[in-house]
Amino acid sequence: MKDMTPTSAPAPAPARIHTRTQSARITGIDLDELARLRESGVDHDGNPVQPFTDDEGDWPMRCCLTDSRVGDRLAIVNWSPFPWHGAYRAAGPIVIHADRCPSVPDGSLPEPFEQRRQILRGYGHHHRIVYRLGRLVEPGTGLLAAIEEMLADPEVDFVQSHNVLAGCYSFTARRA
Repeated sequence: MKDMTPTSAPAPAPARIHTRTQSARITGIDLDELARLRESGVDHDGNPVQPFTDDEGDWPMRCCLTDSRVGDRLAIVNWSPFPWHGAYRAAGPIVIHADRCPSVPDGSLPEPFEQRRQILRGYGHHHRIVYRLGRLVEPGTGLLAAIEEMLADPEVDFVQSHNVLAGCYSFTARRA
């Protein structure tokens, strides 16, 4: 069971993640919206943010797109990655650093995602899923290539990736 005791250790200064060439720009959750959530102490469903100390490591972080480390201060929050309201605006649980992230995403696809089963959903310019393009991508089978293929379709505005087992939002991909 995860220890729910908050710590008061200061967060390290943000570092950059290695960049590689690709035609898609990968982002986690909106960092301005995350700052508002941290400041308010309430998630997108009105639940209080309840930080805890990670005593196991390897939580997939949606803020900085890294995996957590033992001792990190985390929170599980309800989050919607959509900036609009409507039928396709979904929300669900994600894991974030409760304080400042130790790194800042640079737009590249972080390596750990290539080794995780992911569901890809393309969204059109009218905020609807482009169902004919949705797919399951198995580990090591070319997640970035699948994303770039979907983004090459003119009907697609952006692609979202979700965890297969939990259904949690993983990241958003847009044309670079």
